[in-house]
Amino acid sequence: MGERILYLDLVNGISGDMTISSLLDLGVPKEIFLEEINKLNIKEEFEIKITPKNESGILGTNVDVITKENNPHRHLVDIFEIIDSSYLSGKVKEMAKKVFLVIGEAEAKVHGTTIDKIHFHEVGAIDSIVDIVGSCILIDLLCIDKIYASTVPLGSGFVKCDHGLMPVPAPATLEILKGVPVKLNNVKGECTTPTGAGIIKALCNGFVDDIEFEVDKVGYGIGYKKFEVPNMLRSILGIKKKQEIVYEITTNIDDMSSEIYSHLYNKILQEGALDIYTESIYMKKNRPAVKLSVICKEDDLEKITEHLLKETSTFGVRYSKYDRVILKREFRKIKTIYGKVSVKLGYYKGNLIKVTPEYEDCIKIADNHGISFTKILLEINNIIYKEFNIKILT
Repeated sequence: MGERILYLDLVNGISGDMTISSLLDLGVPKEIFLEEINKLNIKEEFEIKITPKNESGILGTNVDVITKENNPHRHLVDIFEIIDSSYLSGKVKEMAKKVFLVIGEAEAKVHGTTIDKIHFHEVGAIDSIVDIVGSCILIDLLCIDKIYASTVPLGSGFVKCDHGLMPVPAPATLEILKGVPVKLNNVKGECTTPTGAGIIKALCNGFVDDIEFEVDKVGYGIGYKKFEVPNMLRSILGIKKKQEIVYEITTNIDDMSSEIYSHLYNKILQEGALDIYTESIYMKKNRPAVKLSVICKEDDLEKITEHLLKETSTFGVRYSKYDRVILKREFRKIKTIYGKVSVKLGYYKGNLIKVTPEYEDCIKIADNHGISFTKILLEINNIIYKEFNIKILT
């Protein structure tokens, strides 16, 4: 299996309501979501309307949070108190507070005050609290391992807010998105809001327009504003297969004593090499030589290279990077008439396809009982076949 990935395709930016809408559109049952969101300790009355909505011929979901009274302006400590006093999971609380902290720090910097003194206007309203906490709830319910987003479209023009007329993107949005790839497009209006910016800045593992994974589900969150382009956020849920990356270090040697190789093998394996081997080759001037190859992980690349340069006669090495597929391994002990023997089980895509006895155990039994190694190996392979129904290749 691989990592469960959420990719936010920011077709026309991102807002809190579009995030929660697109995540719900991935198929989370409304009843389960509403049961979770009702764990919030909010005194004011509010209603959540979840309706299907069509945008440019694409059917998606629209979420609207309707409040029954005017929302009070809240400080960060007030919002944290609402979250902490809820019955939500610890993971959801942690994610939600992280989003509000990112927004609070940006708002404080823009307004020239401290984070404890800043009071939230739009973001402190019930609908924004529900959008942010609701998004975190859905991310948790969808069991997402990592979140990525595309380049962020910002929009242009001006937008009205509690502080008056603001340029687009809003100053807080730009402050939040420092270090994030953005796109200043010609679309009139606020494509990305501070709430949407806060969600992706706090929760995304990266911002990429090129990513490989297997698509499982697609959700469309439809916004309520009208733009000259489709106003939607596309959430793509998929699996990113884990790749095993290894490096091969190679060098050609034609002037080193063969006695050195034995010592070199042991030292290189101690440095963390996965494997080391040699091949006979002919070099220029028809000189017989040795091609030395070492397989290792990236973390061990530098120290093994240094060791090769110090301990051999070579003046340089070459690197090659490879993907590799390995079986998931498990070790067990099986009973034999000679005692317990360790075996290695190999799984591919969850299926047991290989079982092999450990060489050292077989040698030890052969020596202790005065029986040939070949006979011991044959007997143990027959036991493996009966116990695991796996035929051993010999």
